[in-house]
Amino acid sequence: INSLSYPIILFLDDLQWVDNLSLQLISSLMTDTEIRNLLFIGSYRDNEIDYIHPLTVHLNELKSKEVAIGNINITGISKEDV
Repeated sequence: INSLSYPIILFLDDLQWVDNLSLQLISSLMTDTEIRNLLFIGSYRDNEIDYIHPLTVHLNELKSKEVAIGNINITGISKEDV
C-alpha cells in the first residue's frame, strides 16, 4: 500500500501514556525488514518518563537493534516569542 512515491507517515502523540501492547506493535513495525517507506514519528513529554518507563526500555531495545532514531527536543514558548 505504500511505495517510494507514496510513503506512509505514522505520527503518534503522547507516547508517555502508551501501553505495552502498542509499544510492541510499534517495535514490530520499526524492525520488520520487509516494511519499506515508513516514517514513524512519536512525541512524548520527556519530563514524564524515566529510565525504567516502558517507552524508554523499548527505545533502548530499538537502538540496540540499530534502528535509526532521531531526537528533537522542543521547549516551551516564551512570552517574548509570541
